[in-house]
Amino acid sequence: MSDSIESDDVSQRVYIIDDERNLREALLNFFESIHIDAVGFGSAEEFLQAEPGSAGCILLDNHMPGMTGLELQTELRNRGNPMPIIFATGNASVALSVSALKAGAFDFLLKPFAAHAVVEAVERAMEFDKRERAKRRQTDSIRQRFCRLTPRESEVWEYVSRGLMNKQIAFEMSISEIMVKLHRGRMMKKMDAKSVVDIVRMFDRMETCAGHRTVLHS
Repeated sequence: MSDSIESDDVSQRVYIIDDERNLREALLNFFESIHIDAVGFGSAEEFLQAEPGSAGCILLDNHMPGMTGLELQTELRNRGNPMPIIFATGNASVALSVSALKAGAFDFLLKPFAAHAVVEAVERAMEFDKRERAKRRQTDSIRQRFCRLTPRESEVWEYVSRGLMNKQIAFEMSISEIMVKLHRGRMMKKMDAKSVVDIVRMFDRMETCAGHRTVLHS
């Protein structure tokens, strides 16, 4: 399969969201000193109004005036923003940690935190972000190719992904084996697949395409 999951060269940034101005500025200066791009926001609302890009990670305080960190996490999830979130708070509790992590937080830091702990968490979050964006690009590419298949080709694709041979597919579709081979060849070319293994991997990877419904009976 031509799609490989690799990190890209998109510029990443640390989004610091904390109402403590001194801490926010200290973090900004620190990240600048180690050549990591960072930008600060004094509240969750300010961050949402800015509508920043989705490459990088978020260093988020929970206890802030107005929208809390947990509430922002929920809002970002509802908006489909996939950036990994590192919670950083001085009022941590077991319940808060569990809630944040269950809701998809990437990590949790307790203030005051050591510089090496912040760097380690941010670097891991950014690496995770790169790989996840690469996976999403791959899935989008597969979905776009799938949507170019004819109904017959997409049906053959699903049968092939289940490991059926041409003879079996012909029986299931009530067509000749020659027609199966024809549809299969066109499908493989459109999907840019070199083998059955490629087809299985793509089938497993692709989310339901808009307007697509499973054509096979369970």
